[in-house]
Amino acid sequence: MAQVARAGRRRWGIAIATAAALALAVPAVAQRPREYQVKAAYLYGFGRFVEWPADAATADGAFDLCVLGDDPFGRLLDQAAEGGVVKNRPVSVRRIGRPEDAAQCDTVFVSASEQPRLSRILAALDHRPVLTVGDSPEFAQRGGMIGFTLDGGRVRFAVNLVAARDAGLMLQSELIRVAATVLQER
Repeated sequence: MAQVARAGRRRWGIAIATAAALALAVPAVAQRPREYQVKAAYLYGFGRFVEWPADAATADGAFDLCVLGDDPFGRLLDQAAEGGVVKNRPVSVRRIGRPEDAAQCDTVFVSASEQPRLSRILAALDHRPVLTVGDSPEFAQRGGMIGFTLDGGRVRFAVNLVAARDAGLMLQSELIRVAATVLQER
């Protein structure tokens, strides 16, 4: 059991190291990673701590990490995922414009620009094995699986275990332990 805990900490350490490496790409005047550098590292890292149903792999064989709506990451997400492998599949970062396209993703980041249509987006993904992540206010409380928040300038996140379970996804304990908020009821 201790080996499992150490392996989980090591994996989170890799995700945080990725965020730190991205921070080094920022000009020397910046003192700490920008918000979306950290979010990109987390977004890439989340896939390592989620179990999808065996039949959920996308048709192209890649682990498809998608951004729906306005892209706040620019190249940051591409850099975080470059050459990466999740669940023994190469990571592919895609930008999509329609909620229906999100069903072909393993993880979809729903941009804050999509807040007015969030209910429609989540309904289009209802009971589909797609990890939904967003940073609009109360994303997890509104039915998304992982919602980014800022706490004292630090990026934190809330997890919605009900939404994940309804989609057939299992969030590993290592992910749940580092969440700022865990929603377990409807």
